[in-house]
Amino acid sequence: MDTLFTTVQRIAAPFLRISLGIILLWIGALKFVDPSPIVELLGASLPFLAFEGFVYVLGVFEILAALALILGIGVRYAGLLVLALFAGTLTIFVISPAVTGFPFLNMAGQFLLKDLVLFAATFAVIAADYAKAREHGTETQPDFRRA
Repeated sequence: MDTLFTTVQRIAAPFLRISLGIILLWIGALKFVDPSPIVELLGASLPFLAFEGFVYVLGVFEILAALALILGIGVRYAGLLVLALFAGTLTIFVISPAVTGFPFLNMAGQFLLKDLVLFAATFAVIAADYAKAREHGTETQPDFRRA
């Protein structure tokens, strides 16, 4: 069993990073196929953002972040962008609970709730990338604790 758990430990972080990237790529690409569901959701919660151009911008950011995650480029920074994107989505629960049916979730609420686990997964991806950089001595941020 040790071999199995060691293998799982070794592949967990890249698997999560690439999986998150694939999901984001898909979500972002679908915004270009039909932005209307997102425009409708925004219209019911954040009406000043409820236009196709905004949805397309979100799609571009999601696709760029997805590619960075899949390719392993600037993972921590792509992760911060992803956190911002998911935080934006999750704010709908706070600012417009009627849209989500909170606490008894309707379809919109169920659709948005998945972003909570994707938000948590992004934290794990950022943490794993940071730990890897520290382990390999490639972290370039100054350590202000020693100052």
